[in-house]
Amino acid sequence: MLVIRYLFLAVAIFALSAVLLVYNLRSQMDAMSVQNGNWQTNVNTGSADAGVMLRAAVALGGLLASTRENSVYYIVETIDGEPLRLDCEYVVRGGEYDADWWSITAYGWDNYLIPNNDNRYSYNNENLSRDADGRWEIRVSVVEQTGNWLPVGHAGAAAWRKISAKDFDLLLRLYAPGKDYLDNPASAPLPEIRKEGCV
Repeated sequence: MLVIRYLFLAVAIFALSAVLLVYNLRSQMDAMSVQNGNWQTNVNTGSADAGVMLRAAVALGGLLASTRENSVYYIVETIDGEPLRLDCEYVVRGGEYDADWWSITAYGWDNYLIPNNDNRYSYNNENLSRDADGRWEIRVSVVEQTGNWLPVGHAGAAAWRKISAKDFDLLLRLYAPGKDYLDNPASAPLPEIRKEGCV
């Protein structure tokens, strides 16, 4: 009986430690974040100035971030403070950006690519359909759309494991980014994203 009590106590301590670690990581990440419209980036990701907490968050999140000079990452988790939801449709619009290569990828709330029948997980500067002016638009929704459609169905992990209000997020990667993204991340040009409507 004593062994069971010690085992239960050890599990409780481990669970509490994990919750506190996640909370601490999130607080540290938020403190180092820069907002640019609905997009958010961390100015220390991939830099020599990254602290232990940020490096742990990158390792746990699986970004495998390279140096900041080689890549910059922006994420959208909310639109005007509201988490991205599966019952809403979103439109991302933009043009060309000062980077050798860039992409926009959808990730489920579990931080994994979202399974879908089209095997469509992202768009990049080389595979987007554009208009005559070089502008493009990506429709992000569960329901199939014409043109550049990024499906965001249910994530693969069990729903009871969900630990955030968002259903998914969008990640913009810029490889070999221009000077604006390195020096002025809060005002550098980024795609516009808006919510079209919800059911």
